[in-house]
Amino acid sequence: MPRLQRVAILMSHASRTMGGATRDMILARAMRARGVDARMFRMHAGPETEREMLLDGSLPGVFCTVDNPGEIPHRQTSATLRAEIAAFAPDAVLYKGLGYAVNADVQAALPATTRIGLVIGGGVADPLVPRATLVLGEYNEQLQQHFPDLFKAKRGLVLPKYVNLEAIGPVRPVPQAEALYDIANVGTFGEKRKNQSALLPFADRHRVLCIGAGPLLQPIKREYAGNPRLTLPGRLPQPQVFAMLRQARIMVHTSTMDGLPRATVEGMACGLPVVALHKTITGGIPPAGGLLVSEAGLPHAVELLLADDALRIRMGRAARRYVERNHGTKAIEACAEAVIGLLSEA
Repeated sequence: MPRLQRVAILMSHASRTMGGATRDMILARAMRARGVDARMFRMHAGPETEREMLLDGSLPGVFCTVDNPGEIPHRQTSATLRAEIAAFAPDAVLYKGLGYAVNADVQAALPATTRIGLVIGGGVADPLVPRATLVLGEYNEQLQQHFPDLFKAKRGLVLPKYVNLEAIGPVRPVPQAEALYDIANVGTFGEKRKNQSALLPFADRHRVLCIGAGPLLQPIKREYAGNPRLTLPGRLPQPQVFAMLRQARIMVHTSTMDGLPRATVEGMACGLPVVALHKTITGGIPPAGGLLVSEAGLPHAVELLLADDALRIRMGRAARRYVERNHGTKAIEACAEAVIGLLSEA
C-alpha cells in the first residue's frame, strides 16, 4: 500500500478569502492530525504569491496570481499555482470545484502517478473524472446519479457540511404560539435561481422571513413595503441568523439549481423541517426531517406542515438529530480518515 505523505487541496475558484472553505480546511487539518502533510492552494487576484497560516495557524495556505484575470472564473489558470503545487510534490490533489480549467492545467504539470480526488462544489462534470481515485459529494443520491462507477466501487463519499452546532446551541422546535415566523429562507438575492419569488405568495397569509442580500432584494422590498407578514432583514451575522431561525417553524428552500446548500443543513440544525424542490435537491434531506416535492406540490407541503404542529415539531427534532449524526466537525474528521484510506489504497 503506497504511503500517503502529501496532499494538496486546491480551491478551484479564485479568491483571496477562505470564508466559504471552512469545511475543506477542517478536512485538511484532520488529515494533518493523522500524519499527512495537507496544504491549501488557491488563485487570487493579487499581484504576488501570498502565504498564510489558516485555521488559527494550524494549516498552511498558498495564494497564487491568476494568469488571465479577465476570464470568467471557470477559465482562469495560474502558472505560479502549477509551479507551487509541483514543487510541493503531492501524492494526491483534491480539486474542490469541478469544471474549472485550472484542474486539468495543474494535473498536467504533475507526475502521472499523482492521485486525483474531486470535491463537488456546484458542477458535476470535469475532464479529470475518468482518472479520479475518489469523489466527495454532498449526498449519496448525487454520487450514485453522476458518478455511478466510483460510487459502486465505494470510492464516492459524502463530505459532511460544516455546521457550528456549538454556536446554534441546544434546540427545541418552537411551538406555533411562540413562533415569530412561519416560513424561513436563507440565500442570496443576487441570483434568480434562488427563486425567493416563489415564497412571496405565502406572505398573503403566513409570516415569511427571507434572510439575504443582493440586487434582487430592493424591487421586492418596494413591492411588499406594506405587508407586515414579510420580513426582509438583508444579510446578517451568523449568530443572528441562527437566532431568527430558531424562532421560525419551517424552512422552505425554493432554489431551482443547487447542490445541498449549507443553509438547509443549518436550518435542520436549528430544528426546522426543510421543504425543497426535488428537481433541485435529490437527497441529503431525510424523509423524517423534511420534504422534497415538486413545484406544483410545494404549496400543499408547506400548508401541511404549518397546519399540523405536532408533525412539524417531530420532524424538526428528527432534522436536528440527523445533522448531529451526519454533519459538523466530527463527521468531517471521520471523512478525512476515510479519504486517507482510499488515497493510500490507490
